[in-house]
Amino acid sequence: MSFFDKLKSGVSEAGNKAKVAVEINRLKMQNSSKHKEIDQQYQEIGRSVFLSLTNEDESISLDKLQPFIQQILTLQDEIQRNQAQIGLAGDEKKCVCGEKVPMETRFCPICGHPFEVIDIG
Repeated sequence: MSFFDKLKSGVSEAGNKAKVAVEINRLKMQNSSKHKEIDQQYQEIGRSVFLSLTNEDESISLDKLQPFIQQILTLQDEIQRNQAQIGLAGDEKKCVCGEKVPMETRFCPICGHPFEVIDIG
C-alpha cells in the first residue's frame, strides 16, 4: 500500500468517525430536548393535582391526566430508541450490569458476563 493510499484511507476513516460523532451528538441533543418536554409534562400533572387539592379547580380525574401520561410514555420510548441508535452508531453494547463496552468485547470487564460471539465470516 502506497503512502497516498494510506493517507486516503486515514482521511476517509476520519471523515466516517466525524459523521458518527455528529450523529451521536444530534441524538443526544434530541434526548435532552425530550427530557425537558417530560419535565414540562410532570409540571402540568403537578399543577393539575395541586389545583384540584386546593379546590381551585374541579376534582382531578385520570381522564384529565391521561394525555400528560401518554405524552411522557411516548417521549420515554423515543429516548430509548435514540439510546439504542447511539449504541449502534458508537459501536457499543450494554452489559446486563449496565456497563457500556465496545461491540467486539467478549466478556464484560466489570462483571465478567460473556457476550455472544457473532461470526461474520
